[in-house]
Amino acid sequence: MNVPCYALSKHIGNILKTIISTEYNVKNSLELKQQLGSITLDKDDIIVSFDVVSLFTNIPIYLAIKKIMDKWDTLRVNTTIPRQTFLKILNFCLKDNNYFTYAGKLYQQTYGMPMGNPLSPTIADIVLDTLLDDVMDELQSMNITVKFIVKYVDDLFAVINKKDETTIMKLMNAYHNKLKFTIEKETRAELPFLDMKIIRNGNTLITNWYAKPTASGRMINYNSTQPHSTKINTAKNFIHKVLLLSDERFKADNINKIQQILKQNNYPMALINNLIRDVTNGSKRPHEEKASTTKKFYSVPYIPKLTDRASLGNIILDENSTTAYKSNKTLNQIFRKKGTTTKTDKLKLSNVVYEITCDGDQQEKCNKKYVGTTRRTLGTRLAEHEADIRKGRQSTALAQHIKESGHAANFKTVRVLDREKIENKRYTLESLRIQQRLKESINTKEDKDNTKLQYSIAIT
Repeated sequence: MNVPCYALSKHIGNILKTIISTEYNVKNSLELKQQLGSITLDKDDIIVSFDVVSLFTNIPIYLAIKKIMDKWDTLRVNTTIPRQTFLKILNFCLKDNNYFTYAGKLYQQTYGMPMGNPLSPTIADIVLDTLLDDVMDELQSMNITVKFIVKYVDDLFAVINKKDETTIMKLMNAYHNKLKFTIEKETRAELPFLDMKIIRNGNTLITNWYAKPTASGRMINYNSTQPHSTKINTAKNFIHKVLLLSDERFKADNINKIQQILKQNNYPMALINNLIRDVTNGSKRPHEEKASTTKKFYSVPYIPKLTDRASLGNIILDENSTTAYKSNKTLNQIFRKKGTTTKTDKLKLSNVVYEITCDGDQQEKCNKKYVGTTRRTLGTRLAEHEADIRKGRQSTALAQHIKESGHAANFKTVRVLDREKIENKRYTLESLRIQQRLKESINTKEDKDNTKLQYSIAIT
């Protein structure tokens, strides 16, 4: 996300989304389930799924650019960028920006689109839409009809006549030498697709929730350090998904599965049954509840035993505003494979909250802490602290403490406590870190008073 072209690629991707076909694409499993309800099967029909082999890394870039520019009349309505400039940007994003780092070395991708590029899913959609348009036209000229076909990124589901299977596969695999498809056919009148099992029931199709055999069933554990509301909403959304994607005849069996999975994640049985009852009685999922006005959400760092005790409802006084919790410890921070990332020198990090320890002097061990924040690189900010101390300035609480005590600050052991690009969130984090170190803090009273009153009350 920090590569130079990320924001530009994302912007171009948003423009290109306007030419993605609405004919073939489905947003999610629920939309597909609703569409399947209108299909009537003939005795020779079969249900199949097609999968593209390694789609992103096999996207033909030149083909993608040509097909995009063929639709310029549609694109121009959604951008003020001139045609030639747009083409230059497109070439730059798709060809010149295909690089990545591994084990400290820089590599250029020789073909296709890289994983993680914000343009990759959009380009994949455009290429597959074009392929389907051309293949459907070719089939129509051969008097072959595909009764139903939809796609979700690189997965396609279709209802076809079994005698046409070979012809359809041949046409799809002949479209481009880099785009190769595999096919999976129904087995015992069933076919898994996305997180559903699509089932032939006479001449109609019904669905049941489906989890792969390798699925662990893991979700936010009830005993985990997360806000209680987050755990409840996770469980309720899971229950909704399972029941909404399933035909009524599978309800009892799926309720048993829900109970087992939630129990496996340490949810109390009484709570599980209450949540199932709430959902089956028709209560809405959290994100389905619509307010009369648009709400503003303010992110609040979640700190165990502190945030729970704070009266956060009073922090935002605007009735159209609400708070949302944000965790500062992510899986990416905990699990990091050696060799897959290049560690950045902490002095080169920007947008950080940092901590400097005072070593004291020969007679006294101090160990007091100064917490600060900077949007520039940490090395630049530390150089300013050192200059302030050297020149006897008292511009910060750290410089004032060193001048008054004659102690020495240890800049070599500086710690990065948090990273946050959004300024007001970073200041909130700084204030919370100061509050955590009240007894050993060098920071001034003004620094400490920046913390919301509710946090102060919770700590004391």
